[in-house]
Amino acid sequence: MQVVLDSLPNQIVTTTQWRRDYSRFDNGVGAPRNITNGRAVRVAYIDQMANNFQMTFGQFDSADDAMAHYLRMKDIREGIEEENSIEDFPQPHVLGRGLYGSVALFAVDEFFLEVLMERAPGTSANPTVAIARKALAILEEARSA
Repeated sequence: MQVVLDSLPNQIVTTTQWRRDYSRFDNGVGAPRNITNGRAVRVAYIDQMANNFQMTFGQFDSADDAMAHYLRMKDIREGIEEENSIEDFPQPHVLGRGLYGSVALFAVDEFFLEVLMERAPGTSANPTVAIARKALAILEEARSA
């Protein structure tokens, strides 16, 4: 997980500029409490209009554990899912959008990845897919390091 943290940029550019929000968690990194059979980190970003998103990267003891966590999180998001809807994304994945925000979930071998976007104003394009692509690239870069 340290390699992932070292790979995270301080700024991500989509249709807006997102900067790391070091104030949200101690030292800018949160530890999800719902991941007990692996290691995980959660980081937050904020834009100029105070919109927020967070990325969670989890590395589990096995691919089966990562898939079990993915399925748990998918069940939580029941009703807003578009499962496996983008061909060039790792399979399986879920993209969801609801009244309060958007989410992208991935299981990649022993890794779990979540991008959780708080509700963006209607005047902004939804950047969840673009940010998910960036998060997947960060994960791949860390895995090959």
